[in-house]
Amino acid sequence: MVHLERNVLKRIKPADKAAVGEDFREVFRTDDRSDKPDKGWMRWQWFTQKWGKKYPSIKNMGENERYKLHFTYLGFVYRIRPMIYTTNWIERLNRDYKRTTRMRGALPNPKATMLLLGHVAMNRKAYLRKVPKPDYETRKFAWQEEG
Repeated sequence: MVHLERNVLKRIKPADKAAVGEDFREVFRTDDRSDKPDKGWMRWQWFTQKWGKKYPSIKNMGENERYKLHFTYLGFVYRIRPMIYTTNWIERLNRDYKRTTRMRGALPNPKATMLLLGHVAMNRKAYLRKVPKPDYETRKFAWQEEG
């Protein structure tokens, strides 16, 4: 969502950026337990219609069905939505991997590389946020135990 927001805001006049940003955050909210991808798509349609009158490039975004994929996170348990609606944490981890491997130079074998990257991932204080333990959704993981 961060990249989409930047993409939208770069097309906006400075006077409208605050209002557009506020409306954008309303479209991609994560705190509503009953929110679904269809509702998110309807909010996106509203957003693109409202701002598309003034900015044609935003109107074109509303007509593109590919933007429905941005609402996939709403199909998951509401407690983990704030963690998965953006890829910033993945990008941060990749940056840490790159920095670490660049500092080390050559590594003796693939196993040593995996050990080093695992150490980087497990020992970063930035990644120590509390992860909720949601109940597994039966509609996402539909299996039956055979007895």
